[in-house]
Amino acid sequence: MRGASGVEAGRPSIGAAAVLPAVVLPAVVLVAATLLTLVGSWIPSYWNDEAATLRLARLPLPELLAFAQQKDAVHVAYALLMHGWIAVAGESELAVRAPSALAVGVAAAGVLVLLRSLGRPRAALAAAVVFVLLPRTSFSGTEARSSALATALVVWAAVLIVRAARDGGALRWVAFVAVAGLANLVFLYDALVLPAFVLLAVLVAERRRAAVVAGLLGAALSIGVASPVLLAAAGQSGQIGWLRSQPVNAYTVVVESFFGAAWWLAALAVAVLAVAALRGRRVRSPLVLVLAVWLLLPAAVLLVGTALIEPMFTPRYLGLSSPALAMLLGLALDSWRRATAGVLVGALAVAALPALVLMRTETGKPAGQDLRALARTVRDGALPGDAFLLGDSGTVSLRPRIALAAYPAAFAGLDDVALERSYATTGTYSDVLLEGDALRSALAGERRVWAAAPATDPGAFDWLAEEGFTAGGATTVPTATVTLWQR
Repeated sequence: MRGASGVEAGRPSIGAAAVLPAVVLPAVVLVAATLLTLVGSWIPSYWNDEAATLRLARLPLPELLAFAQQKDAVHVAYALLMHGWIAVAGESELAVRAPSALAVGVAAAGVLVLLRSLGRPRAALAAAVVFVLLPRTSFSGTEARSSALATALVVWAAVLIVRAARDGGALRWVAFVAVAGLANLVFLYDALVLPAFVLLAVLVAERRRAAVVAGLLGAALSIGVASPVLLAAAGQSGQIGWLRSQPVNAYTVVVESFFGAAWWLAALAVAVLAVAALRGRRVRSPLVLVLAVWLLLPAAVLLVGTALIEPMFTPRYLGLSSPALAMLLGLALDSWRRATAGVLVGALAVAALPALVLMRTETGKPAGQDLRALARTVRDGALPGDAFLLGDSGTVSLRPRIALAAYPAAFAGLDDVALERSYATTGTYSDVLLEGDALRSALAGERRVWAAAPATDPGAFDWLAEEGFTAGGATTVPTATVTLWQR
């Protein structure tokens, strides 16, 4: 039986959801989603954004906080987490990405718990599976960035506001404010889903007017929790200047935001939603409308802001709406018989598989970047005391010098001949490097120099010939060419 809100009461559970106790199934989903996301996560090299995470997390705590205050306040919460984590777990790709994989598991369990608490147990299980299959989810779960953690916090904030609105109690509302506030701290744009959460509270509450007041107050307080970061970030808008180069079109918004390059998976998902909507009113309910707000409002705000104020959009920012898309698909699948729903879930899994596998290859990160191959080439060929020059021009995210930030151990014992001042002293993610005559003077005492030029400018260090160096064999790696120059 379904009430006017579309939230079911007394509907018999189906399949596994009817058998497993309330805590066991979410735990199974958490573990399974974590492990599935973790598999192969160590294969790709670090890429530019992960190198930035490592640079910030490696700083001593006072320097980390000072750097964040000056340059990158929006990432301070995640950087503090990773500062402690890498001190314990080390900097291997598996270790550094493991917290994100765990966050995906926590988010998937939250999706299950949320829809079950709204009386849709079979839809809940389907939604949790779909959530893990989404390429956006898998990408965020296999990189050392805050996206997966932010999404997990958003999902559990939704769970908590439903319980607070339904069952009452000051502690439940405090828990919601705390988790939603932490979500906002980790990713400021998480605040864009708060209107949907207020609607969720109204959906389940017996006293709707009180739920509106409490929901709005809780949302406001959660933003207040993040206000120190919000105020600091307001003066750091230059940090997202790179968004000016991000294409904003139907493909990047509708497809890439959730499905990566898997347009065929996007087409299948849209077809499932459209056919389910046409089949009957089981998927046309207030709950669907609330989830649609969660899905669409963040995109609308970012797109309008981009059009009227300044660039705000990049596809991965909409990862916070991925749970809503997964739950809408779960509700759509629940409108079919169990066997048909199972076939459709299988079809979605098959369609998602190529994207999930591709992002777990050595060149699976954006632009096929393989900083590890670059670092390994230098490490394996260098002799103690050799110098290196890593290209620092061209597209910022593809510069060879990022390899030093990602894999500093590979360059241990070598002379960073161009370094004038470290990034830790500049308040940016870039070192200050010697140029022109100053660099030529620094090279005076060098006999062997490993030079990594961007793939777009393989002759960037040909001027070394004027200094008496002769180019030896060159090794081409994705996005760079590494050459040993000797004299």
